[in-house]
Amino acid sequence: MFKNRYAKALIICVAVLIALTAVSRATDSVTVAKVNAEPVKRGSLVQRTMVNGEIDASKKHYVRSSTSLRVEEIFVGQGSYVEAGDVILSLDYDNLVDEAEKTRVDISNSRLEIQKMKMESVDNSSINSAQAELDRALADDEFNRSINDGMQMQSDRRKIEDATSKLEDAKKNSTKNNIDIEIRENNLKLKQKEYDDMLKVLKDEGKVAADISGTVGEIFAVQGETLKGENYCTIIPESANFIFTGEIKTDDAQYMKTGDQVSVTLSGISRPLSNLTIRSIAREEGVARVICDIPSGTDAYIAQKATLTHEQRSEEYRSTVPLSAVRGSEDDYYVYIVGETSGVLGVQKVASKMDVTVTEKDNKNAAISGGFTSDDLIITKSNKTIAEGDRVRVQSADIGT
Repeated sequence: MFKNRYAKALIICVAVLIALTAVSRATDSVTVAKVNAEPVKRGSLVQRTMVNGEIDASKKHYVRSSTSLRVEEIFVGQGSYVEAGDVILSLDYDNLVDEAEKTRVDISNSRLEIQKMKMESVDNSSINSAQAELDRALADDEFNRSINDGMQMQSDRRKIEDATSKLEDAKKNSTKNNIDIEIRENNLKLKQKEYDDMLKVLKDEGKVAADISGTVGEIFAVQGETLKGENYCTIIPESANFIFTGEIKTDDAQYMKTGDQVSVTLSGISRPLSNLTIRSIAREEGVARVICDIPSGTDAYIAQKATLTHEQRSEEYRSTVPLSAVRGSEDDYYVYIVGETSGVLGVQKVASKMDVTVTEKDNKNAAISGGFTSDDLIITKSNKTIAEGDRVRVQSADIGT
């Protein structure tokens, strides 16, 4: 009977120990951070810079409009090839006739106004009158001085000052009139060119033709709307090449320079164009404008979206770690290494904080220096937030962040 009691007590003790061990392991699994760790490695960093932009042409010819008129119909599309003389679009003929007549009247009125201003400019009566008044004042002053022992009368001084002021004003007005005439003549020349362009289009029954051969680029005209701006469209000459153009902040372009090799990925095409060369980088007011030549025979087209990728490999560093291992800020960078501590439970692994200096970073790794050795394991990932002295369990599998 006593033997049965001892046996039962032993079984109960064993069961309790098993249960406590299970609870202990479960608690340990919850409280101890699981980390990935690796030693520092020799390696280089790659500074990758990406610039968003679009495809353009190295040369453009603008088909210009000298006036705003309603566009009736557009006969070409972006990417269309045209020969010199091919019709690009047509204008509202009645609208064109009305605008041409208004322009003719404006030209006629401007000529009359200029003629009148020139006649007034030739008439120097105001200048002559002011000069005569000044001469009289000077003569009176000279006479009065002769009979007053050389002393000038206050009234004579005021007359001379007033006459001098009138003469200066008359000359200024004459000069201003001449400047106004020159401005009006320049505007008349522009108006005359506008009228000549209208007459040419009228002769062609409202049709606007290409003046060179090439591929149609941007089309600024909109069918059914009055043209806004000075150009109907652009034509890319046959001698022109495609180029990539894009902008990026100047600070972000610090690793880029003219002549560097890059790749360009065109929108809708997965395989990038490689071994291309940066033609120029213009830095101004915090923005860098990057231009790269695109080889012929590609599927590029005007205004196609594209992304330029530039990579620069650094020197080889003795100690690099994944960027996820570096913590803190520029004034206080540090990493956690896997350390050991002894206690009642024996030797255990803990997170040990170590200050480091970051020499350079890219978007994946960092080059560091500090008091660690090549045998130290740097904690790169953890399944929970860790601090100095926290227990950790190192595992090789990727546990995520």
